[in-house]
Amino acid sequence: MAASTTRNIALALALQMAALPVVHATNFAVTGTISVNGNPGALPAGGTFGNSTYNATTGAISSGKFTFPQSSTTFHSDSLGADVTVTYQLSQTNTSTGQVAFDGVAALTSATLKLQIVSALVAGVIPIGVGTCVFQPIPVGLAGTGSSTGLDLSDASFTIPTVGSTDCGGYGDQINTGVAGSNNSLQMHLAGNFTPPPEDDTIFENGFDLIPGSAG
Repeated sequence: MAASTTRNIALALALQMAALPVVHATNFAVTGTISVNGNPGALPAGGTFGNSTYNATTGAISSGKFTFPQSSTTFHSDSLGADVTVTYQLSQTNTSTGQVAFDGVAALTSATLKLQIVSALVAGVIPIGVGTCVFQPIPVGLAGTGSSTGLDLSDASFTIPTVGSTDCGGYGDQINTGVAGSNNSLQMHLAGNFTPPPEDDTIFENGFDLIPGSAG
């Protein structure tokens, strides 16, 4: 290969790299709703997906994970004859990457969630010791759309596994009633600019890219 050709290839690669937008890792704010065992509620306020980046040229969403602060929810326990209010921590145990296509269709790779019950109150006033009370793994498949106003993703049906009867301080069966099962859904909005990338119609000739849509 001639030296001039090598220099031209190096220059072309350098120009392509210079044209790529600079992306910085960030924590995208997450809002939305989650339905657990048919009981809908808002996702814990202050949730994020990060540290991740979005590349508007390729549509790639780099590796990140969901993080949420503690929150609480209430369900009725027939066996206890009262409402049970649990404080819980929702987190992701793996990391996910994603992609926004040129037509706006978007998806993340499977996210594995963990739901930990931190404390519980019967009838809102009687504390019960829950010990180790962890529901996992909870795989969710999030897909939706990306736009300049954010990333809107959902999973219409996912399963939360049961814990053992002796888990959760011996209240495993009672807490399973309000938490475990397949009647669950998740809708979320990631705040940020996820404008879809341009459609790639570049034509290649002899290893070099020409003006999109043209032929040499």
